[in-house]
Amino acid sequence: MMQHAHAPVHAAAAPPCPPRGQNRISPNNRFTPVCEHADQEVGTTASRRTRRGDFLRAATWAITQRLHPKAGDTTLRVARDLAARLNADGHVAYCRDTMWRRLGISRRTLERHIAVLRELGLLVWTVHGSRTNTRPAGSGEWAGTATIYAAVVPPAWDDALGHRVSGHGYHARHIGFTDHGRQMAIADARRRARPARRDHRDTPSCKTNHPRPTAEMRGKKNNTSAPCGSRPRPPRRHEVPEPYRASPDQAAHAVSVAAWVRPRVPWTQGESLRRLAFALRPWIATGLSAADIAADLSVWRVPRRPASPASVIMARWSETDGQDEPTADPDTGEDTPCGVPPNADFLAAMDAVRARLTSLSPPVAAEPDLPGFVIRDRILASFAEADRARRARTAEQCSTFAEWEAICDARERALE
Repeated sequence: MMQHAHAPVHAAAAPPCPPRGQNRISPNNRFTPVCEHADQEVGTTASRRTRRGDFLRAATWAITQRLHPKAGDTTLRVARDLAARLNADGHVAYCRDTMWRRLGISRRTLERHIAVLRELGLLVWTVHGSRTNTRPAGSGEWAGTATIYAAVVPPAWDDALGHRVSGHGYHARHIGFTDHGRQMAIADARRRARPARRDHRDTPSCKTNHPRPTAEMRGKKNNTSAPCGSRPRPPRRHEVPEPYRASPDQAAHAVSVAAWVRPRVPWTQGESLRRLAFALRPWIATGLSAADIAADLSVWRVPRRPASPASVIMARWSETDGQDEPTADPDTGEDTPCGVPPNADFLAAMDAVRARLTSLSPPVAAEPDLPGFVIRDRILASFAEADRARRARTAEQCSTFAEWEAICDARERALE
Protein backbone atom coordinates (compact mmCIF):
# COMPACT_ATOMS: atom_id res chain seq x y z
CA MET A 1 0.00 0.00 0.00
CA MET A 2 1.35 3.36 -0.94
CA GLN A 3 2.37 5.79 1.73
CA HIS A 4 -0.14 8.51 0.74
CA ALA A 5 -3.03 6.22 -0.02
CA HIS A 6 -6.24 6.73 1.97
CA ALA A 7 -9.15 4.48 2.59
CA PRO A 8 -12.30 5.59 0.77
CA VAL A 9 -14.49 7.67 3.08
CA HIS A 10 -18.06 8.61 2.22
CA ALA A 11 -18.49 12.34 2.85
CA ALA A 12 -21.53 13.16 4.92
CA ALA A 13 -24.03 15.42 3.28
CA ALA A 14 -23.65 19.06 4.40
CA PRO A 15 -26.62 20.58 6.22
CA PRO A 16 -28.84 22.67 4.00
CA CYS A 17 -28.00 26.38 3.94
CA PRO A 18 -30.74 28.31 5.74
CA PRO A 19 -32.39 31.20 3.93
CA ARG A 20 -30.92 34.65 4.39
CA GLY A 21 -32.03 36.27 7.63
CA GLN A 22 -31.99 33.12 9.78
CA ASN A 23 -29.27 32.04 12.20
CA ARG A 24 -27.52 28.82 11.33
CA ILE A 25 -28.19 25.99 13.79
CA SER A 26 -25.69 23.16 13.95
CA PRO A 27 -26.88 19.51 13.78
CA ASN A 28 -26.57 19.20 17.58
CA ASN A 29 -29.00 22.15 18.10
CA ARG A 30 -26.29 24.45 19.40
CA PHE A 31 -26.12 28.14 18.49
CA THR A 32 -23.80 29.03 15.63
CA PRO A 33 -22.60 32.62 15.29
CA VAL A 34 -23.89 34.71 12.39
CA CYS A 35 -20.67 35.09 10.43
CA GLU A 36 -22.02 36.42 7.14
CA HIS A 37 -22.12 40.20 6.90
CA ALA A 38 -25.17 39.93 4.70
CA ASP A 39 -27.09 38.45 7.66
CA GLN A 40 -26.05 41.31 9.97
CA GLU A 41 -28.29 43.96 8.40
CA VAL A 42 -31.60 45.31 9.68
CA GLY A 43 -33.48 43.95 6.69
CA THR A 44 -31.93 40.46 6.70
CA THR A 45 -31.31 39.64 10.38
CA ALA A 46 -33.21 36.93 12.22
CA SER A 47 -32.92 38.82 15.53
CA ARG A 48 -35.69 41.10 16.72
CA ARG A 49 -35.43 44.67 17.94
CA THR A 50 -35.22 45.21 21.69
CA ARG A 51 -34.69 47.73 24.44
CA ARG A 52 -31.78 48.47 26.74
CA GLY A 53 -32.66 46.03 29.54
CA ASP A 54 -33.30 43.02 27.32
CA PHE A 55 -30.21 43.83 25.27
CA LEU A 56 -27.97 43.72 28.34
CA ARG A 57 -29.64 40.55 29.67
CA ALA A 58 -29.26 38.86 26.29
CA ALA A 59 -25.61 39.89 26.07
CA THR A 60 -24.92 38.58 29.58
CA TRP A 61 -26.70 35.31 28.76
CA ALA A 62 -24.79 34.83 25.49
CA ILE A 63 -21.42 35.46 27.16
CA THR A 64 -22.25 33.28 30.16
CA GLN A 65 -23.38 30.39 27.93
CA ARG A 66 -20.13 30.73 25.93
CA LEU A 67 -21.94 30.90 22.61
CA HIS A 68 -18.90 32.59 21.07
CA PRO A 69 -15.32 31.51 21.79
CA LYS A 70 -14.01 35.10 21.72
CA ALA A 71 -16.69 36.68 23.93
CA GLY A 72 -15.67 37.74 27.42
CA ASP A 73 -15.74 40.51 30.00
CA THR A 74 -14.50 43.10 27.50
CA THR A 75 -17.38 42.20 25.19
CA LEU A 76 -19.80 42.85 28.03
CA ARG A 77 -18.14 46.21 28.74
CA VAL A 78 -18.58 47.20 25.10
CA ALA A 79 -22.24 46.11 25.22
CA ARG A 80 -22.86 48.20 28.35
CA ASP A 81 -21.29 51.27 26.74
CA LEU A 82 -23.53 50.87 23.70
CA ALA A 83 -26.61 50.28 25.87
CA ALA A 84 -25.98 53.47 27.82
CA ARG A 85 -26.20 55.47 24.56
CA LEU A 86 -29.25 53.81 22.99
CA ASN A 87 -32.00 56.16 21.87
CA ALA A 88 -35.75 55.55 21.96
CA ASP A 89 -35.65 53.55 18.70
CA GLY A 90 -32.92 51.23 19.99
CA HIS A 91 -30.26 52.74 17.71
CA VAL A 92 -26.80 53.89 18.76
CA ALA A 93 -23.95 55.66 16.97
CA TYR A 94 -20.72 53.66 16.85
CA CYS A 95 -18.33 56.57 17.65
CA ARG A 96 -15.27 54.36 17.40
CA ASP A 97 -12.67 57.11 17.81
CA THR A 98 -14.03 58.15 21.22
CA MET A 99 -15.31 54.77 22.39
CA TRP A 100 -11.97 52.97 22.51
CA ARG A 101 -10.43 55.82 24.49
CA ARG A 102 -13.35 55.84 26.92
CA LEU A 103 -13.11 52.08 27.53
CA GLY A 104 -9.32 52.07 27.80
CA ILE A 105 -8.75 49.49 25.08
CA SER A 106 -7.14 49.56 21.66
CA ARG A 107 -9.05 50.36 18.51
CA ARG A 108 -8.44 46.89 17.09
CA THR A 109 -9.76 45.27 20.27
CA LEU A 110 -12.91 47.39 20.07
CA GLU A 111 -13.50 46.43 16.45
CA ARG A 112 -13.02 42.75 17.30
CA HIS A 113 -15.59 42.78 20.13
CA ILE A 114 -18.09 44.76 18.04
CA ALA A 115 -17.77 42.00 15.44
CA VAL A 116 -18.36 39.42 18.20
CA LEU A 117 -21.61 41.18 19.19
CA ARG A 118 -22.72 41.17 15.56
CA GLU A 119 -21.93 37.46 15.22
CA LEU A 120 -23.91 36.76 18.41
CA GLY A 121 -26.95 38.38 16.82
CA LEU A 122 -26.94 41.29 19.28
CA LEU A 123 -26.04 44.10 16.86
CA VAL A 124 -27.09 44.77 13.29
CA TRP A 125 -26.17 47.53 10.86
CA THR A 126 -28.67 50.32 10.31
CA VAL A 127 -26.35 52.75 8.49
CA HIS A 128 -22.89 51.91 7.18
CA GLY A 129 -20.46 54.73 7.88
CA SER A 130 -18.23 56.11 5.17
CA ARG A 131 -15.56 58.76 4.80
CA THR A 132 -17.37 60.43 1.90
CA ASN A 133 -17.68 64.16 2.55
CA THR A 134 -21.31 65.17 3.09
CA ARG A 135 -20.56 68.93 3.10
CA PRO A 136 -21.04 71.03 -0.05
CA ALA A 137 -18.09 71.18 -2.40
CA GLY A 138 -15.91 74.21 -1.83
CA SER A 139 -17.14 74.86 1.72
CA GLY A 140 -13.80 73.86 3.23
CA GLU A 141 -15.49 71.55 5.76
CA TRP A 142 -15.55 67.78 6.05
CA ALA A 143 -18.09 65.50 7.71
CA GLY A 144 -18.40 61.80 7.04
CA THR A 145 -21.29 59.41 7.62
CA ALA A 146 -21.53 57.77 11.04
CA THR A 147 -22.08 54.06 11.55
CA ILE A 148 -25.41 53.37 13.27
CA TYR A 149 -26.13 50.06 15.00
CA ALA A 150 -29.44 48.66 16.23
CA ALA A 151 -29.72 46.58 19.41
CA VAL A 152 -31.36 43.18 18.82
CA VAL A 153 -31.71 39.80 20.54
CA PRO A 154 -31.24 36.46 18.75
CA PRO A 155 -33.99 33.82 18.52
CA ALA A 156 -31.85 31.47 20.62
CA TRP A 157 -32.31 33.80 23.62
CA ASP A 158 -36.11 33.84 23.13
CA ASP A 159 -36.13 30.03 22.94
CA ALA A 160 -34.00 29.70 26.07
CA LEU A 161 -36.27 31.99 28.10
CA GLY A 162 -39.53 30.65 26.73
CA HIS A 163 -40.64 33.77 24.85
CA ARG A 164 -43.47 33.66 22.38
CA VAL A 165 -42.61 35.81 19.38
CA SER A 166 -44.91 37.07 16.64
CA GLY A 167 -43.35 37.67 13.25
CA HIS A 168 -39.85 37.12 12.01
CA GLY A 169 -36.76 39.27 11.74
CA TYR A 170 -36.10 42.74 13.03
CA HIS A 171 -39.76 43.75 13.40
CA ALA A 172 -40.81 40.63 15.34
CA ARG A 173 -42.60 41.26 18.66
CA HIS A 174 -42.55 39.52 22.02
CA ILE A 175 -46.21 38.65 22.74
CA GLY A 176 -46.07 36.24 25.69
CA PHE A 177 -44.45 33.27 27.42
CA THR A 178 -44.65 29.54 27.26
CA ASP A 179 -45.48 27.60 30.43
CA HIS A 180 -41.84 27.04 31.25
CA GLY A 181 -40.95 30.61 30.28
CA ARG A 182 -43.68 31.99 32.55
CA GLN A 183 -42.25 30.13 35.53
CA MET A 184 -38.78 31.45 34.73
CA ALA A 185 -40.09 35.03 34.38
CA ILE A 186 -41.90 34.81 37.74
CA ALA A 187 -38.80 33.47 39.46
CA ASP A 188 -36.67 36.20 37.90
CA ALA A 189 -39.14 38.92 38.98
CA ARG A 190 -39.17 37.60 42.55
CA ARG A 191 -35.40 37.50 42.60
CA ARG A 192 -35.21 41.13 41.49
CA ALA A 193 -37.81 42.26 44.03
CA ARG A 194 -36.08 40.46 46.90
CA PRO A 195 -33.86 42.86 48.90
CA ALA A 196 -30.18 42.13 48.90
CA ARG A 197 -29.06 40.07 51.90
CA ARG A 198 -26.21 41.38 53.95
CA ASP A 199 -23.52 39.06 55.13
CA HIS A 200 -23.80 38.51 58.89
CA ARG A 201 -20.03 38.24 59.09
CA ASP A 202 -19.65 41.96 58.31
CA THR A 203 -18.50 44.19 61.10
CA PRO A 204 -21.47 45.97 62.69
CA SER A 205 -21.64 49.71 62.36
CA CYS A 206 -19.79 51.62 65.04
CA LYS A 207 -22.05 53.79 67.18
CA THR A 208 -20.62 56.60 69.24
CA ASN A 209 -22.39 57.59 72.43
CA HIS A 210 -22.28 61.36 72.30
CA PRO A 211 -22.30 63.15 75.69
CA ARG A 212 -25.73 64.44 76.64
CA PRO A 213 -26.43 67.32 79.03
CA THR A 214 -27.60 66.33 82.49
CA ALA A 215 -31.18 67.27 83.30
CA GLU A 216 -31.87 69.60 86.18
CA MET A 217 -33.99 67.99 88.88
CA ARG A 218 -36.50 70.55 90.16
CA GLY A 219 -39.13 69.44 92.64
CA LYS A 220 -40.39 65.87 92.56
CA LYS A 221 -41.00 65.54 88.84
CA ASN A 222 -38.73 63.32 86.79
CA ASN A 223 -39.71 64.57 83.33
CA THR A 224 -37.54 67.69 83.41
CA SER A 225 -35.99 69.06 80.24
CA ALA A 226 -32.37 69.72 79.47
CA PRO A 227 -30.89 72.96 80.82
CA CYS A 228 -31.41 75.95 78.55
CA GLY A 229 -28.37 77.26 76.78
CA SER A 230 -26.43 74.00 77.06
CA ARG A 231 -25.91 73.89 73.27
CA PRO A 232 -25.33 76.99 71.19
CA ARG A 233 -27.94 77.52 68.53
CA PRO A 234 -26.43 77.10 65.07
CA PRO A 235 -26.70 80.10 62.77
CA ARG A 236 -29.26 80.19 60.02
CA ARG A 237 -28.18 78.33 56.93
CA HIS A 238 -29.30 80.96 54.43
CA GLU A 239 -28.68 84.13 56.41
CA VAL A 240 -28.45 87.20 54.18
CA PRO A 241 -25.54 89.58 54.92
CA GLU A 242 -26.36 92.96 56.36
CA PRO A 243 -25.84 95.22 53.29
CA TYR A 244 -28.04 92.95 51.16
CA ARG A 245 -31.06 92.71 53.46
CA ALA A 246 -34.16 94.46 52.15
CA SER A 247 -37.88 94.63 52.77
CA PRO A 248 -40.33 93.46 50.09
CA ASP A 249 -40.81 97.05 48.86
CA GLN A 250 -37.06 97.64 48.72
CA ALA A 251 -36.55 94.38 46.86
CA ALA A 252 -39.20 95.35 44.30
CA HIS A 253 -37.54 98.76 43.86
CA ALA A 254 -34.17 97.05 43.35
CA VAL A 255 -35.69 94.88 40.61
CA SER A 256 -37.02 97.98 38.83
CA VAL A 257 -33.61 99.64 39.06
CA ALA A 258 -31.91 96.52 37.70
CA ALA A 259 -34.41 96.42 34.82
CA TRP A 260 -33.40 99.98 33.94
CA VAL A 261 -29.65 99.39 34.36
CA ARG A 262 -29.23 96.05 32.57
CA PRO A 263 -30.04 97.14 28.96
CA ARG A 264 -27.74 100.18 29.34
CA VAL A 265 -24.65 98.34 30.65
CA PRO A 266 -23.57 95.70 28.09
CA TRP A 267 -21.52 93.46 30.40
CA THR A 268 -24.47 92.98 32.81
CA GLN A 269 -26.89 91.70 30.17
CA GLY A 270 -25.90 88.08 30.72
CA GLU A 271 -27.17 88.09 34.32
CA SER A 272 -30.70 87.36 35.47
CA LEU A 273 -32.78 90.29 36.71
CA ARG A 274 -33.21 89.10 40.29
CA ARG A 275 -29.52 88.27 40.81
CA LEU A 276 -28.54 91.66 39.42
CA ALA A 277 -31.06 93.39 41.68
CA PHE A 278 -29.67 91.52 44.70
CA ALA A 279 -26.10 92.61 43.86
CA LEU A 280 -27.20 96.25 43.43
CA ARG A 281 -28.98 96.51 46.80
CA PRO A 282 -26.02 98.10 48.67
CA TRP A 283 -25.55 100.67 45.88
CA ILE A 284 -29.25 101.54 45.96
CA ALA A 285 -29.16 101.85 49.76
CA THR A 286 -26.52 104.59 49.51
CA GLY A 287 -29.02 106.81 47.65
CA LEU A 288 -27.70 106.43 44.10
CA SER A 289 -30.25 106.61 41.31
CA ALA A 290 -30.52 104.17 38.43
CA ALA A 291 -28.73 106.60 36.09
CA ASP A 292 -25.85 107.04 38.54
CA ILE A 293 -25.46 103.29 38.98
CA ALA A 294 -25.49 102.73 35.20
CA ALA A 295 -22.87 105.47 34.75
CA ASP A 296 -20.63 103.93 37.43
CA LEU A 297 -20.91 100.42 36.02
CA SER A 298 -20.17 101.60 32.49
CA VAL A 299 -16.69 102.87 33.43
CA TRP A 300 -15.61 99.72 35.24
CA ARG A 301 -12.84 97.74 33.59
CA VAL A 302 -14.34 94.26 33.48
CA PRO A 303 -14.27 91.47 30.86
CA ARG A 304 -16.57 91.84 27.90
CA ARG A 305 -18.80 88.98 28.99
CA PRO A 306 -18.05 87.96 32.61
CA ALA A 307 -19.37 84.59 33.75
CA SER A 308 -21.24 86.12 36.69
CA PRO A 309 -21.80 89.91 36.56
CA ALA A 310 -23.54 89.81 39.96
CA SER A 311 -20.41 88.32 41.56
CA VAL A 312 -18.27 91.07 39.99
CA ILE A 313 -20.54 93.76 41.46
CA MET A 314 -20.59 92.14 44.91
CA ALA A 315 -16.80 91.75 44.93
CA ARG A 316 -16.35 95.41 43.97
CA TRP A 317 -18.71 96.47 46.78
CA SER A 318 -16.73 94.45 49.33
CA GLU A 319 -13.53 96.15 48.16
CA THR A 320 -14.96 99.67 48.33
CA ASP A 321 -16.66 98.96 51.66
CA GLY A 322 -13.35 97.94 53.21
CA GLN A 323 -11.55 100.99 51.80
CA ASP A 324 -14.13 103.48 53.09
CA GLU A 325 -13.53 102.44 56.72
CA PRO A 326 -10.31 104.00 58.12
CA THR A 327 -7.96 101.55 59.78
CA ALA A 328 -6.08 102.70 62.87
CA ASP A 329 -2.75 101.27 63.97
CA PRO A 330 -3.42 99.16 67.09
CA ASP A 331 0.15 99.56 68.35
CA THR A 332 0.11 103.36 68.57
CA GLY A 333 -2.43 105.23 70.64
CA GLU A 334 -2.21 108.41 68.54
CA ASP A 335 -5.30 109.67 66.79
CA THR A 336 -5.48 109.57 63.04
CA PRO A 337 -4.57 112.99 61.65
CA CYS A 338 -7.32 114.71 59.71
CA GLY A 339 -7.03 117.18 56.84
CA VAL A 340 -7.30 120.96 57.14
CA PRO A 341 -10.84 122.16 56.37
CA PRO A 342 -11.16 124.35 53.25
CA ASN A 343 -11.34 128.10 53.70
CA ALA A 344 -14.04 130.46 52.41
CA ASP A 345 -12.15 131.45 49.23
CA PHE A 346 -11.72 127.81 48.18
CA LEU A 347 -15.42 127.08 48.75
CA ALA A 348 -16.41 130.13 46.73
CA ALA A 349 -14.16 129.06 43.85
CA MET A 350 -15.65 125.55 43.88
CA ASP A 351 -19.18 126.97 43.80
CA ALA A 352 -18.25 129.10 40.80
CA VAL A 353 -16.82 126.09 38.95
CA ARG A 354 -19.94 124.02 39.67
CA ALA A 355 -22.21 126.84 38.46
CA ARG A 356 -20.22 127.19 35.24
CA LEU A 357 -20.30 123.42 34.56
CA THR A 358 -24.03 123.38 35.22
CA SER A 359 -24.60 126.22 32.74
CA LEU A 360 -22.51 124.51 30.07
CA SER A 361 -24.04 121.03 30.46
CA PRO A 362 -27.25 121.11 32.50
CA PRO A 363 -28.21 117.79 34.08
CA VAL A 364 -30.50 115.73 31.91
CA ALA A 365 -33.19 113.67 33.55
CA ALA A 366 -33.29 109.99 32.74
CA GLU A 367 -35.60 109.23 29.85
CA PRO A 368 -38.42 106.82 30.64
CA ASP A 369 -38.48 103.49 28.86
CA LEU A 370 -40.44 103.62 25.64
CA PRO A 371 -43.25 101.14 25.04
CA GLY A 372 -42.48 98.10 22.98
CA PHE A 373 -44.67 99.06 20.02
CA VAL A 374 -42.88 102.42 19.68
CA ILE A 375 -39.47 100.71 19.56
CA ARG A 376 -40.83 98.21 17.04
CA ASP A 377 -42.17 100.98 14.77
CA ARG A 378 -38.84 102.78 14.91
CA ILE A 379 -36.93 99.62 13.97
CA LEU A 380 -39.29 98.92 11.04
CA ALA A 381 -38.98 102.53 9.88
CA SER A 382 -35.18 102.32 9.95
CA PHE A 383 -35.31 99.11 7.91
CA ALA A 384 -37.61 100.73 5.34
CA GLU A 385 -35.32 103.77 5.11
CA ALA A 386 -32.29 101.54 4.58
CA ASP A 387 -34.15 99.64 1.85
CA ARG A 388 -35.09 102.85 0.05
CA ALA A 389 -31.51 104.10 0.28
CA ARG A 390 -30.25 100.81 -1.17
CA ARG A 391 -32.65 101.02 -4.12
CA ALA A 392 -31.71 104.65 -4.79
CA ARG A 393 -28.04 103.85 -5.36
CA THR A 394 -26.50 104.52 -8.76
CA ALA A 395 -24.17 102.34 -10.79
CA GLU A 396 -21.11 104.22 -9.50
CA GLN A 397 -22.12 103.55 -5.90
CA CYS A 398 -22.35 99.76 -6.42
CA SER A 399 -19.23 97.73 -5.82
CA THR A 400 -20.08 94.87 -8.22
CA PHE A 401 -22.07 94.45 -11.40
CA ALA A 402 -24.25 91.77 -9.78
CA GLU A 403 -25.25 94.25 -7.11
CA TRP A 404 -26.29 96.80 -9.76
CA GLU A 405 -28.33 94.14 -11.59
CA ALA A 406 -30.13 93.27 -8.36
CA ILE A 407 -31.02 96.94 -7.86
CA CYS A 408 -32.35 97.19 -11.41
CA ASP A 409 -34.46 94.06 -10.94
CA ALA A 410 -35.89 95.45 -7.71
CA ARG A 411 -36.86 98.70 -9.48
CA GLU A 412 -38.58 96.79 -12.30
CA ARG A 413 -40.56 94.70 -9.81
CA ALA A 414 -41.61 97.90 -8.00
CA LEU A 415 -42.91 99.39 -11.27
CA GLU A 416 -44.95 96.30 -12.04
